[in-house]
Amino acid sequence: MRASVLIAFGLALAPAATFAADETVAASNPDGIVRVLRESGFSAELDKDSYGDPLIKTSFAGYPGSIYFYGCAAETHEGCESLQFRAGLDRKTPLTPELTNAIVKKYRFTALWLDDDGDPWVNFDLFTGSGIARENFMRTLKAFEQNFGSIANDVFAEERGE
Repeated sequence: MRASVLIAFGLALAPAATFAADETVAASNPDGIVRVLRESGFSAELDKDSYGDPLIKTSFAGYPGSIYFYGCAAETHEGCESLQFRAGLDRKTPLTPELTNAIVKKYRFTALWLDDDGDPWVNFDLFTGSGIARENFMRTLKAFEQNFGSIANDVFAEERGE
């Protein structure tokens, strides 16, 4: 009898485990993205950007960053279709065009642009549509974070005299 109860209990849990493995992440579900980030060890605070669209405050490689939501309904700010991972680096001096070009050529999963002070900002856009596998989302996020950490090292090497 005890064995049949354990088997029944195990079978009852099996669909939940399968669902978690097949979980999708979508820009249309900001709360779900916050949960996935926290479960994966990232900080995540849901906020809104200046347009009223969702915004997640987080960090990448120890630097403050954000996840912006795009393709959201103009009136309701819901139903978003894509995300952008973004973080900036504050240098003492503007980043040179030569170093900017070297970084852009070297790293995947990134786009680099300079703000009005010549400080570099790094971002990567991800279309989620109706959902992408959680594993793919996390692999992409971690690739961005790894690249961002390497870019930060390159950006500040010059200031460290390396």
